[in-house]
Amino acid sequence: MSIIRILPEEISNRIAAGEVVERPASIVKELVENSLDAGATRVLVTVERGGHSLVRVVDDGCGMDAEDALLCLEAHATSKIRETADIERIGTLGFRGEALPSIASVTHFRLETRLHDAPAGTLVVVDGGEVRQVEATGCAPGTAISARNLFFNMPARRKFLRTVQTEESHLQEMVLTQALAHPEVAFELYFDGRQVLAVQSGSDLRTRATLLLGKDLMQGMLAVQHEEAGIRVHGFVARPGLTRTTRREQRTFVNGRAVEAQQLYQSIRDAYHTLVMKGRYPPVLLFLELGTDRVDINVHPAKREVRFREVRLIGDVVANAVRQALRHVATGREYSPGPTGNRPEFVLAPPPAPPPAPPRQQELPDIRGAVPRQVAPTAPAAESQSVPPPPGPVVIAAPPEEEIRQPEASPSVGLADLRILGHLNQQYLVAEGPVGLVLIDKQAAHERILFEQFLRRAGAQPAERQGLLIPVTVDLSPTDAATLTESLEEFGAMGFDIESFGQNTFIVRAVPPQFPQRNIRGLLRDMLDDLRENSPARKRIDQRLLAGAACRAAVRARTELKEEEISHLLQELSQTELPYTCPRGKPTMINFSFQELNKRFGNL
Repeated sequence: MSIIRILPEEISNRIAAGEVVERPASIVKELVENSLDAGATRVLVTVERGGHSLVRVVDDGCGMDAEDALLCLEAHATSKIRETADIERIGTLGFRGEALPSIASVTHFRLETRLHDAPAGTLVVVDGGEVRQVEATGCAPGTAISARNLFFNMPARRKFLRTVQTEESHLQEMVLTQALAHPEVAFELYFDGRQVLAVQSGSDLRTRATLLLGKDLMQGMLAVQHEEAGIRVHGFVARPGLTRTTRREQRTFVNGRAVEAQQLYQSIRDAYHTLVMKGRYPPVLLFLELGTDRVDINVHPAKREVRFREVRLIGDVVANAVRQALRHVATGREYSPGPTGNRPEFVLAPPPAPPPAPPRQQELPDIRGAVPRQVAPTAPAAESQSVPPPPGPVVIAAPPEEEIRQPEASPSVGLADLRILGHLNQQYLVAEGPVGLVLIDKQAAHERILFEQFLRRAGAQPAERQGLLIPVTVDLSPTDAATLTESLEEFGAMGFDIESFGQNTFIVRAVPPQFPQRNIRGLLRDMLDDLRENSPARKRIDQRLLAGAACRAAVRARTELKEEEISHLLQELSQTELPYTCPRGKPTMINFSFQELNKRFGNL
């Protein structure tokens, strides 16, 4: 007798729910994506007790007739795939067809929908996957779906729901992400009757991002516009020095869909390479637009991950787009052409605008009979200054308590305008500029100078090199020896002359000009360590190795410099491409404007 059985639909739907419905935010994602695919211009999300009790999504999309209202609750029913070939060119956000029946199988589910030209709508009530009620009803055009008591019939799954605060955090991030991806759509989000997010439709991406992510963050973001090989990349990336402790602020989208793709993260890392310290992540808001046949979104049940058909090409295009935005900028500062037109002049950003007046209370336009709502009370003064008065009301919860490193903004000043006052703790140069006090980290500045000198020489053909008066013999471990053997060509391209001397022994006969010669053995081992650690980014490896060498060769922090040495240091720093950070991403200088000093001393 056969022991294989076809599962009842009730059980199979619950198994599918385990893939699609992980938490309340998963329900919101599926429902909002359906709303967007239906052409909605307004989406209202209402949540009670972090989604444990209720998730409700209302839209003004195209709606459904009675037949489709029932069909959409059947397993694998969809309006977005007609034939096998459609799977290879999916252009919609939702497409699988199991989301609604899966949600309905683990909640008390209520669907109200109406076509715009229909006199009446349709009501469908489902409890735990069983249809309880189907009837005509009066409702606004569009669709409203309520899912109550998530996992009421699956106690084991319900136990894994997190606290209300945790689930609300995931829900807010989900709606915020969808709002960023679709500035043409108005979004509202309520937690237990409290409005936490509201943005109007029709705003451009920067305005929408400023409302949702905050003015302070967006002031530190650079616009990206790049098109290559039929792939368009646009959005914003952080200025060097503006970083987070996690990747949470790195938001990437492919054809309007928020995705996670390691290839994109790797490309961002490659583009910043020496501009960001290890363990920190620059915020980005990047959108990729490419043909649907070049990306596979049918990889993950919740559609979080995608697979590119041209991985290397996509990575190169994204990295090129980010590098293009970073090429002529500085942390909190802009570059403008210098007098000769050959090198940019170091220019600081304009002073911050005065804080706006607190927003007035006002009613939001109603969505299909919803109760008029008011903007929540003004945030504390320290936070309210970071967001300008929005064109539409917006209330955003405070950002995660993660440090954002961004220097003080101040009026334009050139490095040539600085007047050196002295040393501070033998580590920093103290200077007066036209707009305030400037502290310069001598070691970080020298690291940047040496790094770019090494970089220019490494790109020379043939590579410049400096012969050693006495060649250095280096005995390595088998692992290091194998790494060096595989990389001898790369070292040669950077200006080293290294040859094998049997088994794990090598002879170094020449090094790049200005390469430190006092500890070649130790530096070579360090470089091999870096080489192994960064092996996935082979094409950037020369720059990483040179950055490490530059950092170790720079003037020590407590070395006292003479007046002419200081002048020479600043002159060379002003001639670098990126004088604002060292190769590891640390700032070379920090400015304290007179405005900030007066404020701290109470002299306003």
